[in-house]
Amino acid sequence: MNKRLAWIDVLRGLGIVAVVVGHVTFNRALAAQIFMFHMPLFFLLGGWLHDPVTPQRDYLKAKARSLLLPYVCFLVILWPLEVMMSVADPAARWSWPVLVEPMLYGGQMLTGFAGVLWFVTCYFLTQQLSHFLLRRFTLPVCAGVCGVMLATAWLTAWLWPDWALPLAADVVLFAAPLYLLGYAVRDVALARWTPLWIALTLGAVLLNVGGVGNTMDMKAGDYGLPIVTLVSALAVVALLAVLAQRLQATMAGRTLAVLGGASMTIMFLHQFVQLMMAKQFGITQALPRIAGALVACWLMHRLLCAWPLAAQLFLGRRPAIRAAT
Repeated sequence: MNKRLAWIDVLRGLGIVAVVVGHVTFNRALAAQIFMFHMPLFFLLGGWLHDPVTPQRDYLKAKARSLLLPYVCFLVILWPLEVMMSVADPAARWSWPVLVEPMLYGGQMLTGFAGVLWFVTCYFLTQQLSHFLLRRFTLPVCAGVCGVMLATAWLTAWLWPDWALPLAADVVLFAAPLYLLGYAVRDVALARWTPLWIALTLGAVLLNVGGVGNTMDMKAGDYGLPIVTLVSALAVVALLAVLAQRLQATMAGRTLAVLGGASMTIMFLHQFVQLMMAKQFGITQALPRIAGALVACWLMHRLLCAWPLAAQLFLGRRPAIRAAT
């Protein structure tokens, strides 16, 4: 279990570094490659670690504490800051459509400092739906439901590309199949299939290099080429999982594991840090903003861990249970 958790943190670290690089880099070709897999990685990994034993009500309460409470705490800080920085008219900053409506709607309406928060509500809804399905149905039935959801996601993306639900609930149609697939393959020995993952990854990259557009933007409801981009994402994540297993005992692996352990804090705060570096300090180069965001967010994570109340509010930790005297 310790070895398994070690490489999973390495994989989380690889994923969160990809998220930060994808949001900061000016290289569109690199961003397209990263967007092909970086969000699917986290949904697949969530399914990989999922345990359907907990009753639904208890699972709902636990995930509301660990995901929704930090979401609200970060949202009420980051979104007003984004409004103050991006809206020139002081009177408009405090209007309902500018300040309040995006906070209630979430999803695509959140941009800038708070733009990444769409992931949290989508992930929460995906977890709840997946938990419900896994507790009540067999994997073949879940696979059939996943097929219907994927077909619906691709169809709506084609027919109604601007369609979006509050809290990024529409993205669950694509995210839940990824999550359930992660659960279904968690016992597969991925390293045995390394040549296949390499071949599929090379093919996926070449499609992007050739201008085919084998990439996705889950927040915007763009899921790329039906089947092709999905298979591409799965292959890249599988290859990264094999790489994480190889790296876990190395210095690079331990560094990535540290970042992986702080991945949710980095997810919440990296846009705020790197955009502030650009807007307030005039740092326009991508590399120092990437490094600065990773280091500053990791330090903030350590500070939050050290303060019990902050850990409860911003990290979703359980309150410490005092020993009886």
